[in-house]
Amino acid sequence: MILLTRIGVDTAYATHVMPSMLILGFGLGCTFVPLGNIALVGVDEHDAGAASAVVNASQQVGGSLGTALLNTVAITAATSYFTDHATAGDPQGTQLEAMVHGYVTAFWWGSALLVAAAVIVVVFIKASKDDVPEEGAVHMG
Repeated sequence: MILLTRIGVDTAYATHVMPSMLILGFGLGCTFVPLGNIALVGVDEHDAGAASAVVNASQQVGGSLGTALLNTVAITAATSYFTDHATAGDPQGTQLEAMVHGYVTAFWWGSALLVAAAVIVVVFIKASKDDVPEEGAVHMG
């Protein structure tokens, strides 16, 4: 997410956005599955379905709220930038700069939220290999 803060009005998608999105997608893919597994550690077999549904619902709601929050941050920052830098010379250029400023601000806030989440995970999650059931220990039936 921090790499996305390097965008500008004249930056190219292939050199700035795409590499950042690939890294972001890889990182999210590497974290969602283990965090989903950790969320189910210690859940009894008969409650696993309900707990899994809560994890999935939390991911959906969290994604929606995160998107709404970061959109609000981006629009607020862009509006503030445009208001502060509006000139009669090039309103369209100022509008583009304001939009990019809004995106960059939202990317910084998103980065800060991800760092805060990582700290929370490191500090509060104490699951170890011994907490995970052994292969074949869970029986369906």
